[in-house]
Amino acid sequence: MGQLAELQFLYPEYKGLLFEDLLKGISGEVLKKITTYLIGKNLYSEKEIELNDLIENWFSKGNSAFAEQFSERVKKYEEDSKKRVSIVHTISCLKVLQYGLELQEKGSLNTKSKEQSEIDILFALLICNQNEDYNQTKDKVKIKAMFPANYPEALLFNYSFPVNDITNFYFADYTYCQVIKSLMFFGFLDSNSEGQELLKRFCSYYRISSWKGYLERVLPLISAWSNRDKPSSVDLVLEKNANYQDNYLFLERLAMNDYVKLEDVDYIKIREKPLLKLDDTTFRVIHPLFISDKIYKGLYFLFNQLNSEQPKFIKSFRSWYTSNFTEGVCFQQIIEYSIEQYDARFFDDELKKLKVIGPPDCYLREGDDVFLIENKDILINASIKGSYDFEATINEIRKKLLSDNGRPVGIGQIITNIRKLLSKENTFDPVFKPDKTLIYPLLVVHDNMYDTVGLNKILNLFFNEELAILNDEGFDLTRVKPLILINIDTLIQISDVLNKRWCNLKELIEAYNVNSKLQKKLPFSESDFTKTMVPFSTFAINYLNTKLGKNWRSENLMKYLFEKNAGESSPHSDEGKGTLY
Repeated sequence: MGQLAELQFLYPEYKGLLFEDLLKGISGEVLKKITTYLIGKNLYSEKEIELNDLIENWFSKGNSAFAEQFSERVKKYEEDSKKRVSIVHTISCLKVLQYGLELQEKGSLNTKSKEQSEIDILFALLICNQNEDYNQTKDKVKIKAMFPANYPEALLFNYSFPVNDITNFYFADYTYCQVIKSLMFFGFLDSNSEGQELLKRFCSYYRISSWKGYLERVLPLISAWSNRDKPSSVDLVLEKNANYQDNYLFLERLAMNDYVKLEDVDYIKIREKPLLKLDDTTFRVIHPLFISDKIYKGLYFLFNQLNSEQPKFIKSFRSWYTSNFTEGVCFQQIIEYSIEQYDARFFDDELKKLKVIGPPDCYLREGDDVFLIENKDILINASIKGSYDFEATINEIRKKLLSDNGRPVGIGQIITNIRKLLSKENTFDPVFKPDKTLIYPLLVVHDNMYDTVGLNKILNLFFNEELAILNDEGFDLTRVKPLILINIDTLIQISDVLNKRWCNLKELIEAYNVNSKLQKKLPFSESDFTKTMVPFSTFAINYLNTKLGKNWRSENLMKYLFEKNAGESSPHSDEGKGTLY
């Protein structure tokens, strides 16, 4: 939410410069060095980047005069505007790299000097910052017209949603969840014939003997990033030992070799190939999130691609994957592991056997508290996600999480089951009492893009519109709680806390509901207001840090899954011996 450094403010005399022209002819080496350095530096810690330190590592001696003038301009703008500006924006760095790679593929780099390349990359970055600022605010009038009573929530959502997954994450927690889901996924594939056939293609693709060998080669990449001791880019340097050839071929599979712009909406191509090959022993990490995604998230797209080869093993890979794995394995196993003590628990497959029509994905009752849980592993079209087109984005959210051509999904399904519970149509839990039981509606999603400020508030607007229909039908809704959007990663992170009963789900939800309301009378500050819009994921982690201290995390779930899915093996067994870096 800070002020980005923009060309129009710092260099108004150069307002006619074009992003595309600036990058033509720049040094490819300087392009890769600066953009990856800036991404690494920006994501090293929560501390602001010091201007002098940034300049020292950006500009060579030949640009010392320009660097000094740039520093003076930044300081003068901050003094005049009374604002602190951020020069480095990760999204702008990715866009500069993205277009530079396109020019490299066209043979349109390496005609400018190192010094001119350093300057032109700065100007290109400032133009990107300027474009990002425009994109974030261009729909303000439309947003106010669509959500007049909830304009701040909608505006914050529109700012964040297109880039939230790339810019707002905690690497250690995110990566832990990737490992957990990966172990579940490989165990699932190993357990059925179609999965086993796909695993054969997967192992052939990476030239490994088993999926465990894949983790053994990917996890050292994570360690390289996690163990860095300074804010900079990270290089993976191969040892020329007996394992060099195997390790080289593996990393080459993850490295950018040819770049096609049309394939790179929402950085899809960079996500797929998150390394830059610098020479025959050195590979550079582009963005740590994209490396972490190779553990699990990126596997879906690769296995979908592998399944499309002939013979095709699965007719519709997406529905097979979401029904059988993300809901039937991942969602269910996390719920089962996290909450072992309950008074009633039914998953949808169990309820379907009881002839229940349109059951919730999980019905969980603890005493007089019922949790109605819908599991939605949904994808948002990449071109819509990155468009900053508020109306298109909201329509897509409605379609994925409320109603799809009149068919209730997500929130719509929860509303349907609230109606059935309150009308006593559902009798599978005879202890449920409509006049005594509290109902907690939960929507579980499977991507960190949904951990966006304001989204939970917007979804509750949809939810309340649907509740109003139930109210008109005469139902007593006083015991129906607000809707909570929960990322499956959050459930994974807090699973051991719930399992050990150091804190329960109701306590976290009730505390979040309190946090979502302004507790102060007028006047209240901007921070008082904005903290009410944080996603559940952010709130839950901070709540547990306050309640339990910062050492509440545990690896018990990971150990449990290694024993269950990998037997005696670990990610450091004998298949990938040899040091990668």
